Amino acid sequence: MNNQERIKYEGYCQFRREIRGSMEHLIVGIDIAKDKHYAFFGTSTGKTLFKRLIFDNNLEGQNEVTH
Repeated sequence: MNNQERIKYEGYCQFRREIRGSMEHLIVGIDIAKDKHYAFFGTSTGKTLFKRLIFDNNLEGQNEVTH
């Protein structure tokens, strides 16, 4: 691991320590795909808020999510 990678990794570890157990952060994961995107929302304590948000990879699909 070079110095730049080590600095990035240390920043990532610090970020994880800061959000772990916090009720102030929302964790969002998005699986970007060609036709449809899949999203997940959860808390940093491990509670799932919304598991299966699926929307099309087009303008109509993005508008559905924002409205």
